[in-house]
Amino acid sequence: MPDRPSSRRLAVATSADYPGIQPDDAAWAAALERRGVTLVVCVWNDPAVDWSAFDAVLIRTIWDYFKQHADFLAWLDRLDAQGTPTINDSALLRWNSDKRYLLELARHGVAIIPTRLAGARELPDVLATMPAQQVVIKPTISGGAWHTLRGTVGEPAFMQAVTQLPPQFDYLVQPFVAEIVSEGEWSLLYFGGEFSHAVLKRPASGDYRVQSEYGGSTEPMRPGAATLASAAQALAVVAAIGHRDHGYVRVDGVVRAGRFLVMELEMIEPSLFLDGQPQAAELFARQLAQRLDQLPARPADPGQYLFSYGTLQTPAVQLATFGRLLAGQSDRLPGYRCELIRIDDPQVVATSGASHHPIVHRTGRPQDEVAGTVLRISADELSRADAYEVDDYRRVAVTLASGIQAWVYIGAAAD
Repeated sequence: MPDRPSSRRLAVATSADYPGIQPDDAAWAAALERRGVTLVVCVWNDPAVDWSAFDAVLIRTIWDYFKQHADFLAWLDRLDAQGTPTINDSALLRWNSDKRYLLELARHGVAIIPTRLAGARELPDVLATMPAQQVVIKPTISGGAWHTLRGTVGEPAFMQAVTQLPPQFDYLVQPFVAEIVSEGEWSLLYFGGEFSHAVLKRPASGDYRVQSEYGGSTEPMRPGAATLASAAQALAVVAAIGHRDHGYVRVDGVVRAGRFLVMELEMIEPSLFLDGQPQAAELFARQLAQRLDQLPARPADPGQYLFSYGTLQTPAVQLATFGRLLAGQSDRLPGYRCELIRIDDPQVVATSGASHHPIVHRTGRPQDEVAGTVLRISADELSRADAYEVDDYRRVAVTLASGIQAWVYIGAAAD
């Protein structure tokens, strides 16, 4: 049981192809909810999400970010601008999103697979210095073996495949490490800086890729002391570079000639391999809850009132405009009269299902009154309502019959 229940709201960032909590994440998600944290699953590049409504954003299965890298960086910029923290920290995410970080680690003494950086046009010259060697080529910004090649330098089919790689990317060129096939690839998991567990990943027969989508398998395994020490050294270097806070990290590597070589540090959207690891799920949930409780309280959005006498009262328009149904109560707008106007905006007509909408004009006469619904909305939702209304309307502040101060859309022409 938690020492202190949390009342935080945590957005779990996912991708459109994987929009829910994945099975590997179900245990820690349930444990975190038991600690009082409200989890809301959100697709990272969904423009309708109001990220400012959350205490933090946990980056999880955004498994397409590398295909939209510029958009991903812009998204992080927006989260920073509105003061919404991310887990991991946004600066760490930016650094980790480009595999050039491996070269930086190597300059600080971390053992990695020997790596060379090359633009697409430079690949033939780099490969010419590695005759007859088996190599792996991957984009510096990639994931899941995307645009990754393995082959022998000089073989016609491989060299032809190299010429077909996307020309806009930079690439890492590495010698193929046979131990990945013969011994397997290690993944060591850390939560809040604390080692949790490890698995050994092996490719399917005849393949070199350890990802499950290519037939790879995983087995829980305890790494040796030397492997743990090497992984700890790599994380210490990351901290020394300036990224000290690691909510979660997966250190991937291979042991060659008794030495652990770092292949990648996964700090954005790694699989956590929690199947059969209940203690690991609890550890992750506990450190997430502690991290959330240490955040400063975010100012609550007090919300605003919007009086609707027309289509914004209908469920279809609310779902299309706000992504949810709004709570409301009946009220009246005194001193106004109502009429119908023709709407020519095809999107508004399609959303509302009506070509003629009501519109009100001020008369100032107490006997004139318009019935409607007063809705409680956020500042972000008020902006969406502004975007929905056509130029025939303008938004003004009014006092309703109930005494509530609210916004209402009236005729744009001066009354």
